[in-house]
Amino acid sequence: MNRYQKVFESLKSKNEAACIPFAVAGDPDIEKSEEIFKAYINGGADILEIGYPFSDPIADGPVNQRAAQRAIASGLNHSRFFALIKRLRKTTDIPFGILLYSNTIIHLGFDNFCKKAADSGIDSLLVPDMPPEESSELMKSMKEHGLGRVFIVSELTSSERMRYICDNIDSFVYVVSRLGATGTENKFSTTVSDTLSRLKECTDKPLAVGFGISKPEHVKAVVKSGADGAIIGSALVSIVESEMGNKTRLLRDLKNTVASLKAATRTAT
Repeated sequence: MNRYQKVFESLKSKNEAACIPFAVAGDPDIEKSEEIFKAYINGGADILEIGYPFSDPIADGPVNQRAAQRAIASGLNHSRFFALIKRLRKTTDIPFGILLYSNTIIHLGFDNFCKKAADSGIDSLLVPDMPPEESSELMKSMKEHGLGRVFIVSELTSSERMRYICDNIDSFVYVVSRLGATGTENKFSTTVSDTLSRLKECTDKPLAVGFGISKPEHVKAVVKSGADGAIIGSALVSIVESEMGNKTRLLRDLKNTVASLKAATRTAT
């Protein structure tokens, strides 16, 4: 049983959903980045979603784009990224999902990248600019090295393609709550419930919703709609951006924010 299975089964037995906070590795610098992920863990994160910075992250909105730029400027590279993951893995056994773009993997080669990822303690990869139809070579390397596969489903995904995507997933389904790029929203999507219902007709694999989730009430709405997890990114990265000059306050506020989001996964059920 892999880490994802353990987490989702444990949460289901407690009538909870997964709290999945996101940050970009190396933002605002490598030292603070490690402490940010530890603050997430201390706040009650069930799974970490870790972004590998890229110069042109097409699925990300302005907040996460700026985070990627800061991380690149801080000197994050392949060796420093994997070293960061190894240090984090020593502190926790929760799953680590990596969101990255295809150029990053191609730079090292599929097999080399997947081996390094697995050796560092990474559990899954999500490559938003490489859909499953174009991922056969990468998926082969991922399977060989025991890395889980995650793909994206939206409200526009046909039922036939939902089934195809779910057949190629072994970690969780990433369900976007709305169309467009990542970012915070005051009012949560009204279409995600229908998307989740359609997915439940295709698969029994865990469904985690992201894009636009920024408040505990959004988490409650997502879980009430049938999600197994809530992914929170831009709202947390915005805190990093606004408070990175005061590390003590930054880490405190991130831990407390994650704790409040995690609490919403309990009260929503």
